[in-house]
Amino acid sequence: MLINELLDMEKLIAGKMAFECQVQSVLPLVQQALTENASYADKYSVKYVLTDASGGALIYVDGFRLQQVLNNFLSNAAKYSPPNAFVDIDITIKGEWLRMSVFDHGAGITDEFKSRIFQKFSQADSSDSRQKGGTGLGLAISKELVERMGGRIGFDTKLGEGT
Repeated sequence: MLINELLDMEKLIAGKMAFECQVQSVLPLVQQALTENASYADKYSVKYVLTDASGGALIYVDGFRLQQVLNNFLSNAAKYSPPNAFVDIDITIKGEWLRMSVFDHGAGITDEFKSRIFQKFSQADSSDSRQKGGTGLGLAISKELVERMGGRIGFDTKLGEGT
C-alpha cells in the first residue's frame, strides 16, 4: 500500500497521472465505495449510513480516482470512530456544487493538527492515532485528486464530537 501511495503521489506531483473523466451518476459511485468498504467498517464495528439528496445528480469525474478518494475518507471515518458508531455519508446539492460529506463521530481533530491534515505523511501524534496505522498519504493524495478533477476538499471538526 505504501509503495502504491508513494507512486500515486509522485505521479500527481509530476503532473503525470492520467485522468479519464466522464459524466457519471454520483449515487452508484458512492454506493460502490460503501460496498467496497463494508468489511473494513465491520472490522471496527461501524455502520455506514447513506443519505442521498442529490436527485440523481451527474458529475464529471474519473470514477476510479473518485473511488480512491471515497475509500480513503470512508476508511478513515471507520478507523477513527468508536465501536458501534455510525458514519454518515451525505450527498447534497449546494448551489452549483455537489457535496459528498463523510461524518464520523470520533474524537475530532486537534487545533494543532488542522493545518497539516492534507500534508504528506501527516498523522496526528496521539498514541491512539498511531495505533490505527496508515501511511499519512491518503488525505494528501485525496486533496490532489479532488482538485485535479475540479473539486474542492475540506473538513469541519469538533473535539469529542467527530469530523
